[in-house]
Amino acid sequence: MTIQIKPEQERVIGQAIEAGLIETADQAVEVGVETIRQRLERRRKLPIIPARDLVALFVDSPFAGMNMDFERDEDPGRTIDL
Repeated sequence: MTIQIKPEQERVIGQAIEAGLIETADQAVEVGVETIRQRLERRRKLPIIPARDLVALFVDSPFAGMNMDFERDEDPGRTIDL
């Protein structure tokens, strides 16, 4: 596999090496792959809530029927003297 990196990415990798975060450019790839693996693992652990369960959650909420208003008040602004 051939990987091409952009000049900005090369600059960041160089800075990471200078800062001691990684020792080689190859480690930047290792860190990136590990980050992706962790994201995939987190995504697998997230429960998928069917839409009907989400509706039931709001219907059965202890706040149901309280007519709570979540609208933001209009910003009155402020006077600025120029």
